[in-house]
Amino acid sequence: MSDLTPRVAVVHPRLVPGGGSEACAVWTLQALQDECRLTLITMDSPDLPTLDENYGTSLDGSRIEIRSLRVPLGMRKRFDALRIFRLARYVRRHSGRFDAVISAYGHFDFGRRAIQRIGDFSFDDGLRRELHGEGQGRRSLFYRKSAPRSLYLALGRALSGGSREAWKKDLLVANSQWTRDLLRTRFGVPSEVIYPPVAGEMSLTSWSERADGFVLMARLVPEKGVLSVIEALREVRRSRDVHLHILGRRDDAGHYRELERARRENADWVFLEGQVYGADKARFLAGHKFGISGCRQEAFGVAVAEMVRAGCLVWVPDGGGQTEIVAHPELIYAGRDEAVVKIRRVLADPEKQTWLRDHLRARAGLFSAERFVREMRALVWAFLKENHAGAA
Repeated sequence: MSDLTPRVAVVHPRLVPGGGSEACAVWTLQALQDECRLTLITMDSPDLPTLDENYGTSLDGSRIEIRSLRVPLGMRKRFDALRIFRLARYVRRHSGRFDAVISAYGHFDFGRRAIQRIGDFSFDDGLRRELHGEGQGRRSLFYRKSAPRSLYLALGRALSGGSREAWKKDLLVANSQWTRDLLRTRFGVPSEVIYPPVAGEMSLTSWSERADGFVLMARLVPEKGVLSVIEALREVRRSRDVHLHILGRRDDAGHYRELERARRENADWVFLEGQVYGADKARFLAGHKFGISGCRQEAFGVAVAEMVRAGCLVWVPDGGGQTEIVAHPELIYAGRDEAVVKIRRVLADPEKQTWLRDHLRARAGLFSAERFVREMRALVWAFLKENHAGAA
């Protein structure tokens, strides 16, 4: 690459397979690796081949410089607000070395105008509680509003430094119209919408070859609503013999024990599959007719989009950006009882299943990796051009 090739940094706290923000981060790298001098700034050491396997990318390690910052001792899987301070300080100190800096998750004060992708509202503790509650069990003791939590968050902000308002002047990229609307109404800031990417072709597996089973894919934490899905499908089973496969990584040990207990109580039809990647996941999804989400306020829901592109009929709660994916009232439910009614109604009507599948097939292209690459490239190049014009 020539000296005139733009230097671009992509920032993500920790690239661990299984999450939606990670999908956006790796596909941003994929979109830019042939056109920019890329640097990935993160904490820990990402495994590019494993990320490729999970997300369908083909990252070229020779084209991407990786700057891995050491995770503070004892904070690898906890104390997010404190763990991030080293990354926040680093990117602000070094942002001037790049022509553009992109945060692939959350927001930072880069000390200059940057591109920031907003995938959820965990950065605002009050809004986070409003959307997702305070957790369950011992987890709620840490997340509920309290003087110790306020002190903890204030300490994280102090260690990170910078301005709390700087991100509002950046080019913000929302992962759904729901996120865009919330950014505007709650924070008074505009944003562009680029839906997250789902790799691979639409599944061609015929409906008759698929099992009468449901798939749920999520991080196994309370706010994903997995236990409520099990309760709803237990009622559905009174009239239809369906089963449920739960795919995802365990991010909360206490909640996972609850899921294990629920699995044992329903061992003939509930299966905890753990993390399933790449081609294995694609085959798994293509082998089942139905998908479901239990998270009430999912900002987008990459797992939902994956199931739609795999040809599944997918039901989602009536909040968040996931409703934009399915975009049909028969596939959106308010509470367990309505979920049971709507699922039973569709399962009993093959003709309705056919036209709902056609509806989702028509929407699936909105969430392709190719569309994400095209839109992300255009946004970055427009940003570079604008910055260059402003500096001239």
